[in-house]
Amino acid sequence: MHEQRTDVDANIDATAATDVEADVVVVGGGSAGIAAAVSASEEGARTLLLESSGSVGGTLAWQLLEHSAGFHDVRGNQVVGGFGQRLVDRLVRGGGSPGHVRDDVGYTATRTPVDHAELALTESIMLAEAGVEVWLQSGPHAIHRAGDVIEFLAVHTPNGPRRVRAPVIIDASGDAVVASLAGVPMQPDTADTQPASLLFKLGGVDVGALLDYLREHPSEVRPGSTLGYGTDEHANVWGLGELLSAGYTSGKLGLRRTELHLAAWPQRGEVVVNATRTPVRSGDGWAGAAHAQLSHQVLQFVRWMREDVPGFAHCHLTAVGDRVGIRESRRVVGVYTMTGDDVRCGARFDDSIGCGAFPIDIHSADRPGLSHTDAVGAGFEIPARILFVPACANLVVAGRCLSSTHEANGSLRITATCFVTGEAAGVAAALAVEHGIHPEKGDYDLLRQRLLARDAIVSLNGGS
Repeated sequence: MHEQRTDVDANIDATAATDVEADVVVVGGGSAGIAAAVSASEEGARTLLLESSGSVGGTLAWQLLEHSAGFHDVRGNQVVGGFGQRLVDRLVRGGGSPGHVRDDVGYTATRTPVDHAELALTESIMLAEAGVEVWLQSGPHAIHRAGDVIEFLAVHTPNGPRRVRAPVIIDASGDAVVASLAGVPMQPDTADTQPASLLFKLGGVDVGALLDYLREHPSEVRPGSTLGYGTDEHANVWGLGELLSAGYTSGKLGLRRTELHLAAWPQRGEVVVNATRTPVRSGDGWAGAAHAQLSHQVLQFVRWMREDVPGFAHCHLTAVGDRVGIRESRRVVGVYTMTGDDVRCGARFDDSIGCGAFPIDIHSADRPGLSHTDAVGAGFEIPARILFVPACANLVVAGRCLSSTHEANGSLRITATCFVTGEAAGVAAALAVEHGIHPEKGDYDLLRQRLLARDAIVSLNGGS
């Protein structure tokens, strides 16, 4: 392994002609990465964000997630503030979100619909306002290590290869790209990795007709659901099991599902549909075979909905996620690994940097519905130690690749929680640069104080 890394290093030296330096480099421009980059820059660090696609926004924006979730516990108490709430407030002011609204299906207390394009544009502006340098269509393909420290990243850019150096690297790539290149140990429980999906958006939908049908057929919706009307601004539907069963039996649908999720903007006639899925191996979410399989499913669902689902007779496909949607892939082994019991039992930690409260949401890769869902009550605290990687002293992780078990990841991967871990990672990185130390060696009390000053909610009691 050492010899192989030496060969890779030689290739780096030969091909990367230009060195670029920053205080903090963030890899990944999704929810966690944007929160990390903005926070690090606002805390005084010269920050560079690398995003492999042509736009920031990540899964929430460009995989067309139905809404952001996880801001409140089951009782409606807010558990996520800080950067995530700042972003929501800004979207509300600009008309890009109604803010936190009731979850019609009763799965959580609230959900936060967003206009996907306005979200991405707003995040791009916030990065610029914070002074973050952003490189789009740019991502690391190799790293150079000296012992347990990453010395630089070798980065592909539209302008050729670059070597990027920084005392702290934040991996917010979702797939643990930097950690994997650095040879960091990964969590072993990958056999039950959640399936991949491809969400799609339909226009020309008579949402009122769909809601009327569901009112007449209450067995078609999740128990406890609240059904709105076609004049509402937003609607959330979970169900259609009977129509799905008939579609599979008739051969119109090749994928057997017992439920699907619809997030609707009735006044616009738009609906985002979460129905497709296919198994993927950990770290294999970019495979073309998965995308082709999911694409086939999308077109089947569109045709079936036109023919068999009330309100969809004149619908048309307006958008599809820009890449395969990955719920779970590689997760690092950190200083501490958060477990399912931590999440279920409302664990508290002296080094807590934020909170979560979304249910443990496990989708089955080989069954027609959810594998299981575990409620988490008033929520749980998130320790700073899951962000730090013993095998790589200057690497911090945030988002779904942080140190957690398969079950814990079912809650931690949610976008509101990604804002939490991203902001904490960014502040921790800036503090490490400020004090000339590696992030894990930082003062956790100082980290919490800085987060509180940013209106983050660092513990379940809301205080320090």
